Amino acid sequence: MMNKIMKMMRKVARVNRKNAQRGFTLIELVLVIAILGILAVVALPTLFNTTLTAAKSNSMGMTASAIQEAVGIYSSDQVAQGHQLSYPTTLDAATAGAASPTNPLFGGLLQQGVTSSWIKVSATCYVYDVNGTGVVAAGDTYFQYTPATGVFVTVSTCS
Repeated sequence: MMNKIMKMMRKVARVNRKNAQRGFTLIELVLVIAILGILAVVALPTLFNTTLTAAKSNSMGMTASAIQEAVGIYSSDQVAQGHQLSYPTTLDAATAGAASPTNPLFGGLLQQGVTSSWIKVSATCYVYDVNGTGVVAAGDTYFQYTPATGVFVTVSTCS
């Protein structure tokens, strides 16, 4: 009799092992979700900051390229009209200071001018305001315009 009971218990144990579902416990799932949440909280600000930095860099580069293209178009137009090759003496009529809707920069070349993120230091010196402070600060990028050659390039500081 004891033998029969033992055999029956082994058979039941085998059936239970075959039918047993494998999976994660609730605690394991909660821990994984908590860890993923912590990683997201740590990683997302860095991701957004990287995206914003790239957008600012693209904005600066595209504006500088548009200005250089506009200077080229201006000089081509001068030649096409039968004039001697020349470049604009100034890029705008704006006063020195931060770009704004009332003081747009590069209005002599770009149809609506630039109304933010740039600072005019002098008639030929401009700064891209990387930090968005509205004043020239460490980390900002300088650009120099040379009217004799029509070149608008990045420089370490304006002369």
